[in-house]
Amino acid sequence: MKKVTVAEIAKEAGVSPGTVSNALNNRKGSISKEKRDHIIEVAEKLGYFKTGKRTGILTLVIYSKKERVVGDTPFFSELIRGLENEATKQDYRLNIIYIDSDQIGEIQQLDDVSKSDGLILLGTEMQLEDVERFENFRIPYIIIDNAYTNQKCDFLSINNRDGMYEITNYLVKKGYKRIGLINSINQINNFKERKMGYLQAMMDNGLNVVPELEAFVQPTIDDSYRDFKDYLVELIKGEDEMPDAFAAVNDYIALGAIRAMQELNVNVPITGFDDISFASYSTPSLTTVRVNKRYLGEVAVKRLIEKFSENENTLKIMVSTEIIERDSTK
Repeated sequence: MKKVTVAEIAKEAGVSPGTVSNALNNRKGSISKEKRDHIIEVAEKLGYFKTGKRTGILTLVIYSKKERVVGDTPFFSELIRGLENEATKQDYRLNIIYIDSDQIGEIQQLDDVSKSDGLILLGTEMQLEDVERFENFRIPYIIIDNAYTNQKCDFLSINNRDGMYEITNYLVKKGYKRIGLINSINQINNFKERKMGYLQAMMDNGLNVVPELEAFVQPTIDDSYRDFKDYLVELIKGEDEMPDAFAAVNDYIALGAIRAMQELNVNVPITGFDDISFASYSTPSLTTVRVNKRYLGEVAVKRLIEKFSENENTLKIMVSTEIIERDSTK
């Protein structure tokens, strides 16, 4: 298919190539909204946004709200490896950029079809208002590791709710009835979904949810260790009954909690979520919910490339999980 040029758009729209460039690159203040909309409409009619491969570049946007969840961790390293492998297989180069939620100008500049064919937005820390910032983008994009029900854009997410339901149900089937939840102080959407899965499993099994058995900790191993140790000390001091088991909303929190329990000679079964590489090497090794991180990345690239030729429909794709049983629940 012949590539549509800026000059062709300029001629059809009756403006200069420079004005077309300003419109396509979303340079605020350079032209009026009406003129930009007209140019975009002409570009769409000519097929500028549907020519597929233009730059040969896919851009991974690591979007941060400083919730201390996204970082240089085994989970995200595996996810990026899956993205890179599939991009290379599809003859694209993966460009990685980091953006904070308060960098409004930089976010707007992402809508630039001259620099990238499409965006993969790492939405782990995105709240609904962050997703809405991208709803008028012309460049094809997909949001991964998050999903919101009513937004009309492509999402690719772990099935967080079902995964947490299954691991909680697993604990119940082992005979544990009084099950506590170790949650994160930083409430990203994934953790909210996991709590919903936990609550649903408890309710379906006719078990009481005890508010005092929900601990809130920082989502890193070291900080969760300190926070959970403080929680256990208060639980013991108050002479409250210890739970039969704990379900943690991710592996880092679970590993920190294991360390705290060992120091206080507390022996309570515990589960995690994500199956990071450390989970199998901890003592005891951690029973957890496995997420195929590489597969998540591969599917994201394939779906984004699909959108280059068909960008009208949107999909919400949920990747299933599986329970990995290890020593922490035996």
